[in-house]
Amino acid sequence: MNKLASLVLLGCVALTGCEDANEVKKDASEAKADVQEALTDAWNDVKETTNEFKGESLDELLSESKKLGLNMYDDGKEVALDAWLESKEAAGELTEKTKQKAQELAAELREAREKREQEKNN
Repeated sequence: MNKLASLVLLGCVALTGCEDANEVKKDASEAKADVQEALTDAWNDVKETTNEFKGESLDELLSESKKLGLNMYDDGKEVALDAWLESKEAAGELTEKTKQKAQELAAELREAREKREQEKNN
């Protein structure tokens, strides 16, 4: 009899566990559905908000951004052109100074040769 009572008790525990498992599954399914609904609602709100901003304000923002970009491009071109002109002038000045130094060195070499030739001849 004890074995039968133990078997019945074990069966009751198992059935109770199965019922609890089914309740947990049911609760999980309900929670999943609630979360899915909340995500869908949030996504719809995002889409509606995006569509609201997509009108004139977005077009104005894009237009202003384009104008600013073009102005920055123009300013950049001017700065680059000025820098190029200044570097060209600086290079010209360096070239002129280099020519002068080369001429001075050539003159010194000529003088030194002439002086050496005169010393040889004397």
